[in-house]
Amino acid sequence: MNTMFSGFYERFGLNAYVQGDLARAEKWFRRLEAREPDSIRVLRNLGVIRLAQGDTAGALRYLKREEALYGASFHRHAALADLAYSSGDRKEAGKRYALALAEPEAAPGGRYAASRALLEARLAIASDPAAWEKSRASMLLFAEAEARRDGGEPEAAYRLFREAADLDPTNWPSLNNAGSLALNAMDDPETARELFSRALSLSPGSQVARNLELAGEAIARRDKEAGRRKGPRKE
Repeated sequence: MNTMFSGFYERFGLNAYVQGDLARAEKWFRRLEAREPDSIRVLRNLGVIRLAQGDTAGALRYLKREEALYGASFHRHAALADLAYSSGDRKEAGKRYALALAEPEAAPGGRYAASRALLEARLAIASDPAAWEKSRASMLLFAEAEARRDGGEPEAAYRLFREAADLDPTNWPSLNNAGSLALNAMDDPETARELFSRALSLSPGSQVARNLELAGEAIARRDKEAGRRKGPRKE
């Protein structure tokens, strides 16, 4: 019975995370943490959730604890690289991205080969001081764009998300958020599809993939409606 409940907590937490509900995801993994505080699924997922919530210190505690207990791995190097990247530690980010790329799972044909594009691009940024400074500016623009979006200024937010992605081509959340605004606030599904495609090439996750599907569905609906307005073709 305990194992069954633990499985439910993990599933509910992962579903909430995919849906972007970080608070609910954390709630379910906290329940799982009470049952198995040192399991990989608890340490890794709470580390990733805390990072997404902007709590870099909390994320570091979980991810370092996982590494101390279970050793080095592709996932641990990649997660700690992203943490260093977001917190501004250029040397640590570069070291961790290089270590993640050296893991067999990240090799061409490996299980996580799809992650190579993002890892290689971020390693290049971490190796170039000028590119690194642009990535820091990109993060500031991203935060401003979120504030504009949440304050009811979708067009301003869209422009800022695009600028953030121009400064740091690996800033896939900016691409994804700009795509969402293009689709939902600006009625431009073609641009949304292009932005979601770029985001998906960097982060092949289910949420971005679903957004890409929604853009395609919106284009199909519009094309169908345009066909109705034209009416039947006369012979």
